[in-house]
Amino acid sequence: MENTPDLANLIDQLQSEEYDVTEPLPGVLHVTGRFSNPERIALRAAAEAGDVALAVWATSHHDDWALVAWDRPDLVTITQKGATPQRWRHRRPPATLRPDAQTFLEGASSPFDIVTRPKHQPTDAAREVLTRFGITDPPPPGWVPPVVEAPPVPAVRESRVPAASAKPARAPRATKPKAPPKPAKPEPVIAVCPTCFMALPATGVCDNCG
Repeated sequence: MENTPDLANLIDQLQSEEYDVTEPLPGVLHVTGRFSNPERIALRAAAEAGDVALAVWATSHHDDWALVAWDRPDLVTITQKGATPQRWRHRRPPATLRPDAQTFLEGASSPFDIVTRPKHQPTDAAREVLTRFGITDPPPPGWVPPVVEAPPVPAVRESRVPAASAKPARAPRATKPKAPPKPAKPEPVIAVCPTCFMALPATGVCDNCG
């Protein structure tokens, strides 16, 4: 695809800095290379274009990207880092400021920002600026959102609660051994007279048979 003539010098300059540059849409550049801040690269490229309407995607080697759409007085910047939400910023700087003004390069707020609530959200006006360049979706061509892995769920360990210790069985009370029964007294033997069978007195002589 033939590059836009107004951007030929800018493309040569970016390539001399060892960046890869393509023009996926007329007036829209895509810059890739080893840099850590794609927003600064895209803002500087837009500034070098002067008053030529230009949109620049810059994608770092970490796969972070920025999109700058510059069509004076509108300056729209969209950044994406990792899996964080896109940050939109729409500014209308005066004629004395270029897109690479220090306050813009630092990403700081300025009196020229169109403020949204909550902050850094897309507006219809900002989307309309992208439409001028034929951009319907902010991410650069071929960009794949990073896969966010869910944190591993810790394995549930089965905790065994020790059973309540059983009360020790009470030892049977020591019983007092019963005293053996007293032997029965032998019945007294009564002497009897062999003749009359009468009880004999202590003298042993029968009173009847004497």
